[in-house]
Amino acid sequence: MNHNQIIAVLREHGFAEGRLIANSKSGYCKQHRSHFVVFNAQVCNIRGRLLKQADLDLTLDGEKLTAAARAAGENFYVLYENDPSPFWKPGSIPMSRVLRDAVWWTRIHREDEDLFLPMNSGPLEKKRVRLRCSLGRWQNRPAYSVDLWENPEWESRRNMSGPVVQLLDHPPRGFRPTDENEVFTAEISKTRGRPVRPVFYHRTGLLAYVWFSHGAAVPAILYDHTVRRLDSVRFTRHRDSSAIHLRQAGEVVGLFWPCGISAPEVLANARRRLFRRFAKSGEAVKNPG
Repeated sequence: MNHNQIIAVLREHGFAEGRLIANSKSGYCKQHRSHFVVFNAQVCNIRGRLLKQADLDLTLDGEKLTAAARAAGENFYVLYENDPSPFWKPGSIPMSRVLRDAVWWTRIHREDEDLFLPMNSGPLEKKRVRLRCSLGRWQNRPAYSVDLWENPEWESRRNMSGPVVQLLDHPPRGFRPTDENEVFTAEISKTRGRPVRPVFYHRTGLLAYVWFSHGAAVPAILYDHTVRRLDSVRFTRHRDSSAIHLRQAGEVVGLFWPCGISAPEVLANARRRLFRRFAKSGEAVKNPG
């Protein structure tokens, strides 16, 4: 279908530009506290934006929007009003990157369903990537740090916000240093911590994560090209630090800060999988996601 035909399908299913579900946003949210509501949502497909502003209560509208996607023969993605930025224009950023900020999307094909893979199936990104990194010293030793914010091809504010990995040693071949004289000041937790471990790969839509046993997720692109290459590494979680501590022979050799995820279904599906995984074991999952 062309753009105008898809717009017509959306309109037939009750979704039109400027759609309003309530005169008072705060009042609607108070009356529907458990609903996932996106006011002034953008609705996109893989080629671009279809609707610029349309109020959506996805708890009620999800099935109808999925029906519209099936009628159009392609998936739709819902983004917040200001994603990827208040001033983005179609064509200025590749849509595959824009859609990583989606907080909800339709799943009209079997291959769209969340895929959970064992850790020995990775890496998901098998081709070599040229991630940017900062070089410097940490604990008076050579170290490097990778932040997805500094990698525009992989940066995604909504569903991959906050992940940073910082490791002793030199970066892998193919990484591109941007800063070479940084002094990394991240502190190692002094508390005992408790063991955690990577449990599975989670591929969902245009996103791919590695989930740890305590319910934290890191982007698969960072895990595969940094942490995965380490030998005999163990992981610990600490109450006074948000970073996962990487240890070799008892020494902390790196820190991995998990990412925040804004897509509720991604969190819910991973949470269910984690609880099923550990339901019959003594390893509890607390506050996953």
